[in-house]
Amino acid sequence: MTRKKNTYTILSVAIIVVVAAGVLIAKIGLKNESVYTVRSGSFELSINTKGEIQGKNAVVINMPDVLRKRELRLYQMQIKDLIAEGSVVKKGDWVATLDAANITQQIQSNGEKLAQSRAELNDAQIDSTIQLTKLREELEEFSYDLEYKKLELEQSKYESSAYQRKKQTEFDQTVRMMEQKRRDLELKRLDLKMKIQRIEVKFNEYTEHDRMLKEGMIACRVVAPKDGIVLYAKRWNGIKLRVGDNIDIWRPAIATLPDMSIPLSETYVQEIDITKVARGDSAVITIDALPGKQYTGVISKIANIGQELPGYDMKVFRVQIDINERDKAIKPAMTTDNKIILQKQDEAIKIPRECLFGTREQQFVLLKKDGKMWKKEVKPGFDNDTEVTIISGLKENDKIYTTLPPDSDNIPYYEG
Repeated sequence: MTRKKNTYTILSVAIIVVVAAGVLIAKIGLKNESVYTVRSGSFELSINTKGEIQGKNAVVINMPDVLRKRELRLYQMQIKDLIAEGSVVKKGDWVATLDAANITQQIQSNGEKLAQSRAELNDAQIDSTIQLTKLREELEEFSYDLEYKKLELEQSKYESSAYQRKKQTEFDQTVRMMEQKRRDLELKRLDLKMKIQRIEVKFNEYTEHDRMLKEGMIACRVVAPKDGIVLYAKRWNGIKLRVGDNIDIWRPAIATLPDMSIPLSETYVQEIDITKVARGDSAVITIDALPGKQYTGVISKIANIGQELPGYDMKVFRVQIDINERDKAIKPAMTTDNKIILQKQDEAIKIPRECLFGTREQQFVLLKKDGKMWKKEVKPGFDNDTEVTIISGLKENDKIYTTLPPDSDNIPYYEG
């Protein structure tokens, strides 16, 4: 009996020790939990992008207009040589040289057609002169014959009536034949004129084509339309043009001469964020080449259509940010870091993102109140990569836990 009693005593003591240890461990764990003090302050929701300095009112150096004429069929041309980017040029200075091989071939081919057309035109003019001269001579012969018939008719008045009728008939017949010859001459003249005109049209086409080709040959040496700093244009994929690349009549830009009196940062925003951005949004710009300087800007333009660019896993939209400050140190093509500010609150209750738990339908924090852990339902507002604002459910200086314990389902909600 005594042995059994001792066994119960030992078991009771063991249970008390285990329970006490659990309580102690729980208290120690609670004390060691990381606690955050809720604070209020300014909150900023923004997105960061990389960009490049441009001039707002840039002059574009395009493929020359004469080379873009449909008649030349120069739909694409290769850049053979290109001035160094960043070069300062004056109006009329050389900027680029385009490959004129296609034009040279066309000049040769068109020259052969032009020579053939010129020979055909000369032959047609000579043939027309010969045929019309022959018809005029025949008409002149009839005029002499008519004069002779007229004299015979006048002299026949002294002859018999039958003889007079005969001469009258011969005279009338000569008149009709002469009128026929006049009509034949006029018809032949019109026919030869039309033939010569058709040949002249082709000859003039070849002549005009030759003129445009020779003008295009000269235009392959592209020059600056005004003074400025040369900045290369970009291809469809956002990569800058270089020697060996092609330009075409649909994307004719070779380079630009940015007007740096109004600088801007050209950047690209991913389609997942573009709906958050609007014209008039403010931005903070820093330039890699000018450390320690910070500029402000305003979004002035957002592209309507997205495009695919290397380095992005989704489509992006081109965005222009006008820079408010004027600084001579700002140069074209400098790389920029742009912080586009989407939302800004001067006073907001905010907590770290890791302190917010739950689902989209119901979100809560772990409130430390009266030495205990409670769930407290909250209504979140805006959030960024590190913080989230709280619209209701918390106030400044509240204490909340930063981690969710394993037995969180058993934690009660605080109703106060």
